[in-house]
Amino acid sequence: MSGQAGHRFWVRHRWPMILVLLAAVAAALASVRLAPAVALRQARERHPQTSWAPCNRHAGSDRPSTFRPLSDAQAAALVTPEPETRAYNARPYTLAGRRYPPANDYVPSAAQIRRFRASRAADGEPLLRFNPYARYVDGRDGLRHPSTDDLIQWAAHKWGIPENWLRAEYVVESYWSQFQLGDETPVPARWYDLYPYQARVRGTHRVYQSLGIAQVRWAPDGSLGPGTEPLRWQSTAFNIDDQAATVRFYFDDPGGARSAWGDPTYVACQPWRSIGGWFRPFPWGNAGQTAYIRAVQGRLASREWRAGSFLSWSPSSFPPGITF
Repeated sequence: MSGQAGHRFWVRHRWPMILVLLAAVAAALASVRLAPAVALRQARERHPQTSWAPCNRHAGSDRPSTFRPLSDAQAAALVTPEPETRAYNARPYTLAGRRYPPANDYVPSAAQIRRFRASRAADGEPLLRFNPYARYVDGRDGLRHPSTDDLIQWAAHKWGIPENWLRAEYVVESYWSQFQLGDETPVPARWYDLYPYQARVRGTHRVYQSLGIAQVRWAPDGSLGPGTEPLRWQSTAFNIDDQAATVRFYFDDPGGARSAWGDPTYVACQPWRSIGGWFRPFPWGNAGQTAYIRAVQGRLASREWRAGSFLSWSPSSFPPGITF
């Protein structure tokens, strides 16, 4: 894939400046109602994921990556069950008259995973060629009624990423809500009905392109998140699995796939810039990426996911068509 095509495929088309990002978070918080403060006792984790698994030693070459994620079962065995802080992520719901299981419990079917892995980018390149790690993304955590934190732990173990870094990143992205909408964008009229009901802005040709706890972004032409619709909103585990695999892709440069973008500024094995790449990966070290890193680092430093204001937070409303 050319550098420009790679840019179109994975770039996070959001405003790059930190003031805009923080303003959006402030607006979201202003629109919520706070329930009485709650205190949830967190268990002492038996196997916390506190560091990055070693970076691919073959980064920059076409040799296979020396990193391989844990199996779903191996990662699940390392999870310490934690209380649920986002009850609606674990509840059945109805969308436009159709009943769905809890997003935290949703298990992608074999057919859905096959479609995801067989998807192509806008230029026709197969997903598995662009990002070899997509072959391991399935959202099949194997946990029984997992909490949102359980799923974050699972993905952190699977992909060798510090779990607190992911916890902090998902605070920035969605405040841990699998029902979060983001990146309202005008789209061609022919695309409008291809987006899920809850993502469409009524009376316009605008949609929310990013959905879920990690805000996985999708476009029908494969330029964004090919193959991720509808699993990105149906399954919390898939949403996190796909996002963590993408971050790990930026970190490891498997098979030289990220280097193939033709970006002379890219350097593999940079943990924070790999996290920032989820927001905007091209060119490496851009202003939006840097601002996003600072926002995540701030949440990490404060451990915001443990704050009373976080634990008692709930949205003032849910997306159109969703009832519990």
